[in-house]
Amino acid sequence: MLSFMTDRALSDKAVNAALSQNWQEAIAVNKQILEQSPKNIEALNRLGFSLLKIGKIREGKLMFEKVLKLDPYNRIAGNNIKKILAMKKHCKDIISNYPVSPLLFLEEPGKTKIVDCVNVASPQILSTLSCGQEVFFKLKKHSIDIRDAKNTYIGALPDDLSFKLLMFIKAGNSFTAHMKRIAKSNVSVFIRETKRGKKFRNQASFSGTASYAPSFHDRENAELKNRSDTENEQEEH
Repeated sequence: MLSFMTDRALSDKAVNAALSQNWQEAIAVNKQILEQSPKNIEALNRLGFSLLKIGKIREGKLMFEKVLKLDPYNRIAGNNIKKILAMKKHCKDIISNYPVSPLLFLEEPGKTKIVDCVNVASPQILSTLSCGQEVFFKLKKHSIDIRDAKNTYIGALPDDLSFKLLMFIKAGNSFTAHMKRIAKSNVSVFIRETKRGKKFRNQASFSGTASYAPSFHDRENAELKNRSDTENEQEEH
């Protein structure tokens, strides 16, 4: 029973729950540790992170603030509060408008990428979007469009990235995408690999830096291919 566990055993159980991504258990165990030791900084940090993982942003932030009252220079708590504030600043509508956690932007090497779109839609269309909004791939022969739930065109992925992702998707990989940044003539999406097909099970979908800024040639090629695809679609109809 948990009540008879030592602090060390409880800490190990909390860590194992987090490693297994069993956030509800991690919350319960860390709360029990804090009942016995209210100033346990490690448990407060673990509890804060676990709360963030299930979307309880305010409660998680409160835990990190408690840590900083006990240890003003605690880097874990300080860094997590900075991330929360940054996400709220750039994605102010995410919590109120969409039932998703800001932690969907948590980067995972090889599995996530922030991508600047090319050939973006008009400012009128971009103004209807919100940070954190889920968007979708529309696969074409040589390119990938980004569209909203109503199939409204938002932009396109750069040429070389489109080619790579089309190959992965054909082999069984799956991806999700959410709006990351929105400006007058520029948008970026946060792409996450959610499933890896057997053919590429040992190969990461993304490599290099966490963000991808297309070159002039990427933009030019994407625009030409999008025009070609659009013309082909019109001919079909």
